[in-house]
Amino acid sequence: MNSIIFLIVVCCIYYLFNKYYEEYVQERYHYYFGTFVIVYCVLLYLFNFESQFTYKVLKNIHDTSKQPLYSFNSKESNAELFQSQYPNFNIKETLLTLQNGRCNACSNFIMKEDLHNCKLKYKTPLQNGGQNQVENIGIVCPQCFEFQ
Repeated sequence: MNSIIFLIVVCCIYYLFNKYYEEYVQERYHYYFGTFVIVYCVLLYLFNFESQFTYKVLKNIHDTSKQPLYSFNSKESNAELFQSQYPNFNIKETLLTLQNGRCNACSNFIMKEDLHNCKLKYKTPLQNGGQNQVENIGIVCPQCFEFQ
């Protein structure tokens, strides 16, 4: 109720100011004031009658702004994420089998004993529209990883 009274008081003040000081009020200020009234009424409606919806929208905005778009340790985090989703699945051995035992970049053979030194790399980077899926990940030897 207080917010409606506040809006009525603001409208009355604007009307009186427009009536007595007409030379100071340009036409664009009418549009600004009309936009203010409409936005105020919409927000008033959302907060009073759609409070759960408004809360969820604002909470999602807040949560999204707290999460980084890309993490600083993304080289290791993708392997950790996959390992957490599939704990009994060794992604490096699977990728080595899919790539016929070769590096994705230089096609040199990779020995299973050296697999712990190899790194995972996206074939198409996420920034360029690549998907975060196993088909888009390749295993590369340490030398290729350093120089790319």
